[in-house]
Amino acid sequence: MRRSVPRRLLAGAGFALLTALLLFGLHDLAARITAAHLRLVADRQTALIAQGQPLWQWRLRQPHDLVAGRAFGAADVRRADDGLRIASRDGAPFELGLPVSGMLDPGHWPLLVLRGAADAPFRLGVAWQPRLGQPGCYGWQDTPVAAGPLHVVFDLRQLHWQAADGSDCAVPQRIEVLRLKLALPARAALHLDAVALRRGAPLPIPAQPTLQLSPDPATATRQLADTALPAAPWIALPAGASAETQLALRERVWRQRPGALILPQGDVPVAASSVDRAWLPWAGTIAYLLALAGLAWYSPRLPQRHWWELAACLAGPLWLVIGLQLGLRLTLPGLLVFAGALLFAAQAEWRQRPAGWRWSGGWRAWLLPLALLPLAGLLVASFGGHYRTPTFGHVLTYLLWAILQQWLMLAVVLRRLEGGRLPPALAVLLTALAFALMHTPNGALMQLCLLAELWWAWCFRRTRALLPVAVAHTACALLVEAGLVGGLLRSLEVSARFFL
Repeated sequence: MRRSVPRRLLAGAGFALLTALLLFGLHDLAARITAAHLRLVADRQTALIAQGQPLWQWRLRQPHDLVAGRAFGAADVRRADDGLRIASRDGAPFELGLPVSGMLDPGHWPLLVLRGAADAPFRLGVAWQPRLGQPGCYGWQDTPVAAGPLHVVFDLRQLHWQAADGSDCAVPQRIEVLRLKLALPARAALHLDAVALRRGAPLPIPAQPTLQLSPDPATATRQLADTALPAAPWIALPAGASAETQLALRERVWRQRPGALILPQGDVPVAASSVDRAWLPWAGTIAYLLALAGLAWYSPRLPQRHWWELAACLAGPLWLVIGLQLGLRLTLPGLLVFAGALLFAAQAEWRQRPAGWRWSGGWRAWLLPLALLPLAGLLVASFGGHYRTPTFGHVLTYLLWAILQQWLMLAVVLRRLEGGRLPPALAVLLTALAFALMHTPNGALMQLCLLAELWWAWCFRRTRALLPVAVAHTACALLVEAGLVGGLLRSLEVSARFFL
C-alpha cells in the first residue's frame, strides 16, 4: 500500500506534465499554422505585384460570388456563360455587394474597373462604408455607361461623395464594405465578368522589411501612420507571437495599411507559383473514399481492426481542419470527405453491436459533465465582455452538432483507443487531443477544448452516457461564445474560417 501512493503521485504528475506539454504544443501549432497562412497570402500578393495585377479583384462566376448571393433591390442575378447576368425588374436602382477580406485601400488603388457587357445604357455608382456598421457614402458617375461591350475604368477620387442625409463625404481612404450601385432600364440586363481595384502606376516589390511592427498597440499605430510608408509596405510581425496576436496585429495593419505584405519576423515574400492545383483536393478525396470503402469491406478480417478504423475516422476530418480546407463555403470535396468519415464511423459502430454505451443515465451521469459549467461562467465573468443571448435555433443547432462531435470522440475514438489496450488515462488524453485538433488553428480554443474533453471523456468512462456530455458541451460552448468571443477568444471558428 505504501508503494502504491508514490506510484499514483508519480503517474498523476506525469499526466499533468504531459497535459501541460500538449497545451504548449497546441499553442505553438496554432502560431505556426497562422504564420504559414500569412506567408502564403503575402506570397500571393507579391506575385500579383510582380505581374502588375491588382491586389483586389472579383471574378464573378456564380451568384454566391456576391455578398448574400443576390442583388440588394429589384434585380435578379443568375449565372450566364463566364459571368453573371443581372437583370433589372422595374428600372429602380439596386446594389451588388462585393465581398471584402480585410479592408480595401482606394487611396493607393483608386481606379475601379468593370468588365462585361450591357444590353442598354445604364448609370453606375459606388456605395461604401469605412467599417461595417459605420455610416457610409455613395457617389454616381456623371455620365451613363454606353451599351455594348463593357470595360469601364473610373477614378473613385473624382466622384462626388454624399452621405445618406445629403451632406458631402470625404474621398474614401479605407473601405470594408463596397457595393456597386446600378440603374438599368426595366428588364434590361448587365453581364458582369470581373471587377477590380487598380492603380495608375506599377509597384516595386520591397527588397527588405519596411517596418518591424511593435507588439505595443499605441506604438504600432504610430508606426503605421508614417506617411513615408509605400503603398504596399513589407510589415514584419514580432517574433514568437501567438496565433491570436498575429491576427490582431494583421487587423491593425489592415485598418491603416490594407495593401501591406504582412509576414512573420524573418520570413521573406516570394512570388507564389501560379500552377493550378485545384485537382489536389479531388485526388485526396477520391483516394480517401476508396480507402474507406476498402476498409469497410475488409476491416472485419483485419488484425487490430480498431486501429485501422480509428485512423480512417480521424484522417478525413483532421485533413479538412488542419489542412485549412474549411473556408467560407464548404466545397464538394470537403463535404464528401466529411460525409464519408461519418458514414464509415456509423457502419463500424453498427458492426460492433452491442454499443457499450448509452444515451442517458442517472443523475450522476448528468451532474458530472455539467460540473464544468460554473468554470465556464467564471471564465466569462473574469475575461468576458458584453453578453449576447443565443437564439433558440442556434441552441438547437449547436446541440445537434455537439451530439455529433461527442459521438465521434467518445463512442468511436475513445472506445477504439480502449480496445487498443492503452492505459485509461492515455486513452482519455489522446481523445482530448483529437478533439482539440479538430479546432485547429484557433489556439486558445484548442487549449480550452483539450482541458474540457479531458473531463468529459473521464465522465464518459465512468457512466458511458453520451447525451449528458453533449448537453454540457453545448451549454459551456454557448456560454463561452456569448461572453468570451471578442475577449479571451478571437472566435469559435476553425480551419480557414479562423482567418476571416
